[in-house]
Amino acid sequence: MCANESSKVKQIIQKILTEEKPKTVRKLSERVIELSKKDKLFVYNIIREMENKGEIHLGSAKIERKLPKTIKQYFLEVHYYSLEFWILFGLSIIFFLVVLLISTDSPLYFLRVIMGIIYGIVIPGWAISNVIFPKLYETIDQIERTLLAIGINIGAMIFGGLILDKIWAIENLAFVITLGSLTIIALILSALVRIIIGSEKVSLENLRIRCKIFKKGELDEKKG
Repeated sequence: MCANESSKVKQIIQKILTEEKPKTVRKLSERVIELSKKDKLFVYNIIREMENKGEIHLGSAKIERKLPKTIKQYFLEVHYYSLEFWILFGLSIIFFLVVLLISTDSPLYFLRVIMGIIYGIVIPGWAISNVIFPKLYETIDQIERTLLAIGINIGAMIFGGLILDKIWAIENLAFVITLGSLTIIALILSALVRIIIGSEKVSLENLRIRCKIFKKGELDEKKG
């Protein structure tokens, strides 16, 4: 019975990928659940099984989607996650140096303005979004992630401004330290989260199920 159910779900997955071409694993999973009426975890495991066997290919073939399992793999090997980390980290350092070393009356002030615009629009928000959505494609695609990063950035700048207004004077140096530190902390935290998930010691799907079971247990205790 289980083998027949798996076979039917696999057929549905192949049909959706061929005809509808969903952009994310989340959209694929939702569509499969809708058509098959099967449990979310059951569908997700079949998708993973098919991908591991090479029966289907998800995401971009040019981007390594598998999360690193160790600190060495994350920081020293060449893949999407390491490139993303070092690019964002490097931009943060450049942001610090440009603001600290180039004065407002310097002929190179335009570099400070350009760097400030680039950094202020997306970088801190992108780093924070990596903590919220550590995996590629499985929850949101890169376009959605970019829009989310911009939204988070706006919120972070407003929140940072409110805090500085209360405990510190709102100056360029204070704002640079706040945004830069927030970005670096988010980058380190996202790296730790991704390594933990990649090592398979913690599964996001299992955590969600455990949370549901825990909440259900609490409700049953209250009813009892």
